Amino acid sequence: MKRSIVLVTIAAALGLAACTSTPAPEQNAAPVAQAPSDTGASPSTVVTEVVTETVTNPPKPQAVVNVDTRLGYGALKLGMTLEEARAAGLTDLTWDSPGEAGCVADDKVAISKKYGVERITLPADAETSGGIRVGSTFAEVKTAYPNASEYRAGWSATVGSNATYSFQGSSKLDHLADTDKVVLIKIGAINVHCAMAFL
Repeated sequence: MKRSIVLVTIAAALGLAACTSTPAPEQNAAPVAQAPSDTGASPSTVVTEVVTETVTNPPKPQAVVNVDTRLGYGALKLGMTLEEARAAGLTDLTWDSPGEAGCVADDKVAISKKYGVERITLPADAETSGGIRVGSTFAEVKTAYPNASEYRAGWSATVGSNATYSFQGSSKLDHLADTDKVVLIKIGAINVHCAMAFL
């Protein structure tokens, strides 16, 4: 009998021990914070933080482009100096070219020292901003440019603050009818120094 009491006592003690023991840590379980021990050493906690930042290259500064807003044809503009026109490859004229005092001209351009490019003769296939070209009728000129007025060789229309289009007709006609056609177009400055600007 004593033997069975002893066994029951041992079994009860083992059951109590099993209930009060600390369970073994599971794998992959999160670490548990522990209270500081009596030894004076505090447990260290390591916190790792990953920060992801998107780094973009700042935009490169844009080059400042000076746009020439002067009226003209292509790269050739009214008011350009002879030197500017030559540097751009737009004329072969020099100040030694035939002309009058302070002015040089050919069939494409007239340039003065005072005002720069004063006249540009448009190529035959060019078209004005109003859609007029060589071969257009003077009725079309008047429709495209309601401010146009007749002059001795054709019709003239002011464009911008310092320029005119000259739409020339046939020199054989004394008076140009609406059905007559434009044979030459020029852009000219209003302020001119060269008589050749009108040629």
